[in-house]
Amino acid sequence: MILRRGWCGALALVLALGAIACAPQASSPAAEPASTQEEDTGEPFRVLSPTEKVPAFRVRTTKGVPVDSQDLVGKRAFVVVFFATWCDVCEMKLPVLSRALDVVGGHIPVIGVSVDEPDTWHAVGDYVERVGFRHPTVRGSDFPRFSTAYDPLSTVPAVAIVGRNGYLVDYQLGYGPSHPRRLLLALKVARDMPADAPPLLARPPRHAPDREPEPALDPPQSDAPPEEAE
Repeated sequence: MILRRGWCGALALVLALGAIACAPQASSPAAEPASTQEEDTGEPFRVLSPTEKVPAFRVRTTKGVPVDSQDLVGKRAFVVVFFATWCDVCEMKLPVLSRALDVVGGHIPVIGVSVDEPDTWHAVGDYVERVGFRHPTVRGSDFPRFSTAYDPLSTVPAVAIVGRNGYLVDYQLGYGPSHPRRLLLALKVARDMPADAPPLLARPPRHAPDREPEPALDPPQSDAPPEEAE
């Protein structure tokens, strides 16, 4: 698997900031994943990079709808999110992402990618309905080239937010305290930036004067008092 030093550092930073994530159930690293003829874009394989336009892809949703990066990259902001039914952290992250998308608006396309293996794939339909994820879903194992390019660390949840200029605006691994605010900011930047804007990785400012109050996106907490141990 081709990994850039920046991604290893990013994972360390995420963990240092208190984010939590789910490791893959199994991993089998490869120099370059095999691709189907349908998936081949004619572009050399590469993973996400903050300084390059995001990799091209051709995938098909679980309902048979084709999704081609030519219709998105450099034209519209879009989001790619990796999840799995066995990932407890994904159950926190997906509803927060959905609420952020509703708040920001702009009809930003979202591609969900399930990394479930055959033994849990049957649960994906009920899972996305339960967590309120109302976006097209791709089976990651059917498109290994795309999955490796956009989730090079094979970690879930992983969220790639791509701006109208075709470059990464933000990339989030796992779920941490800063993620709800970062999602709002990154989605707004991705939606509003010019198509010819230079590469930019959005980071929340430490001090944002006159900032409007932001809606609460964190997963709701139960009001019930904790049970006492017997």
